[in-house]
Amino acid sequence: SRRTITMIKLVKAGLLALLLPMAASSVAATYEEGVHYDVVAERATKKPEVKEFFSFYCPACNNMEALIGEFKPKLDKDVKFKKSHVDFVGVRDPENQQMMSQALATAEVLPQKDKIVAAIFNHIHTKRAKFNELADVKDVFVAQGVDGDKFDKLYKSFSVRTLSSKMKRDQNYFKEKGALRGVPTFIVNGKYKLNLGRESGITAPEDISKLINYLANK
Repeated sequence: SRRTITMIKLVKAGLLALLLPMAASSVAATYEEGVHYDVVAERATKKPEVKEFFSFYCPACNNMEALIGEFKPKLDKDVKFKKSHVDFVGVRDPENQQMMSQALATAEVLPQKDKIVAAIFNHIHTKRAKFNELADVKDVFVAQGVDGDKFDKLYKSFSVRTLSSKMKRDQNYFKEKGALRGVPTFIVNGKYKLNLGRESGITAPEDISKLINYLANK
């Protein structure tokens, strides 16, 4: 009957209406809060970013460098990758670790940044050498082609000290939020902490970059 046909049409339309939002949310459904990521703050950054909290003294952070080299190029062009050094890892005192934070801040303003970061990791984890004083840090920079006098000026500069103190502020902020218990820790847009590893199943470079891009545009 005509009524039955109308009912079938309505049911079909209803199913279609249900299916359309499901299809649209299928991408979102692949990532679940509490599994793949945690919300650790209410406010997000104005611009999309992913920040790695790490320490040069941390072996897991050293191992992570190769993986970062694989997923970083796969990030959306507007997603900025940042590094933030912490001062609570290993046996070295906080002053020594803060010197390493300021070394990272110095590297940040130089074109050799990536090479310097790799050389610092190499100094600690491959050569098994130590950074006992600033002169040891300077030697690594000079070996990477940085002029010694330029290093001295940059290391003491206002912009470098500002960046270094921001790392400390960010560390304290996320520690208070319970988001920073160890390193490496990745936080997207200052709001979402990545859960990487076997439990979440996010371990491959492609999967890490996809999750970062999803959260950066959330």
